[in-house]
Amino acid sequence: MSERGRHREGVDPYAFLASGEAWDEFCDALKERGKDLLRDTAPKSPVDVAEGHRYLAQMVRSAFELILEAGDPARPWLFTSLHETMKIGWDNPDNIHTNARLSAEHTYRLSGTRGDAHIMSIAIYGGSYASGGGSTENFVYMDELEIAPDGSFEAILSAKEHPGNWVKLTPQSKTMMIRQTFTDRRNQVPARLAIERIDPDRTAPPPLAPDYVVGALRRSAAYIRGTNKIFFDWSDLWKTKPNTFWESDAEAAAAQQGVPGQFYASGYWMLGDDEAIVFDIEPPECRYWAIVLSNYWGQSFDYRYHPVDVNMARAVYRADGSARIVVAPEDPRLPGVNWLSTEGHGEGVWTLRYLHADRHPLPTPSVVKRSELAKYA
Repeated sequence: MSERGRHREGVDPYAFLASGEAWDEFCDALKERGKDLLRDTAPKSPVDVAEGHRYLAQMVRSAFELILEAGDPARPWLFTSLHETMKIGWDNPDNIHTNARLSAEHTYRLSGTRGDAHIMSIAIYGGSYASGGGSTENFVYMDELEIAPDGSFEAILSAKEHPGNWVKLTPQSKTMMIRQTFTDRRNQVPARLAIERIDPDRTAPPPLAPDYVVGALRRSAAYIRGTNKIFFDWSDLWKTKPNTFWESDAEAAAAQQGVPGQFYASGYWMLGDDEAIVFDIEPPECRYWAIVLSNYWGQSFDYRYHPVDVNMARAVYRADGSARIVVAPEDPRLPGVNWLSTEGHGEGVWTLRYLHADRHPLPTPSVVKRSELAKYA
């Protein structure tokens, strides 16, 4: 049965909406989430407080898009879930994420063109942030599928095996996420994508029902609550040992919709007004590597206007093959050095990614006086 047809026991959805109680319930839950921004460990600078409130507003947008607008697997809809003004969970500026809600009860056709992304994948996830995390039910690289010479493709997503390109759905499958990872996002062409149900029951959707809206509001509140706890708790953990890199936990990464085979090293950095951080990345043999600066709330800094990330293709390398990184509020203008801007922050999170690497070297950061940076050229 479509999620639009499910009723909540003991609740008259129409009366609950018509009385205003459903909206009041959601607003009360959202008010509680505002208190999450006030936790003692959260940064209190003007820019961090401002970004925290913007983050919460973005979470409402994300919840409504994911759950209210595109939450019915019987009516699949592709939407861009992470982008320049929608950021959650240590987003990667090199990525475009496209999501859809799916169910193994249905059969879907995904079609489009491959585009120029360095890496493109289809992930099927179960669970949710509302329940504390999820599971990876399937993960397929686009290059494993048959793609026509002109870049076009189509694949069937279903529980039952199909000939040709097939992506298996399990009973636990809830969400599809298509990742496109670019090395030059400004110039590489993204994929063009479409999804449709192709099983027999493809009748037009009924009018929006009160029970669906009541359920969506409640799930949205739970999604925001769960997401806040997961990512703010990680920031607090990393903050106990600042200016270092913590090796990722593979199970935890999988529960946060991570990429199988991708190594994550994150940490919390802190700087004084006259300080900078210097470290070297010694890239292993890998399919992809990148590093990005983010805020406490789990959002990358504004990569549209500031150099807050660097990847394997854009990095400047030293003679020994390493990439020297300087984290500082202003460009030190040093030859052979990659500057990452703090964009007005005195603290935040960094995330280093290695995909399919033969080893996982962790940088060793040093906090130095900005007046001494010239010696690190």
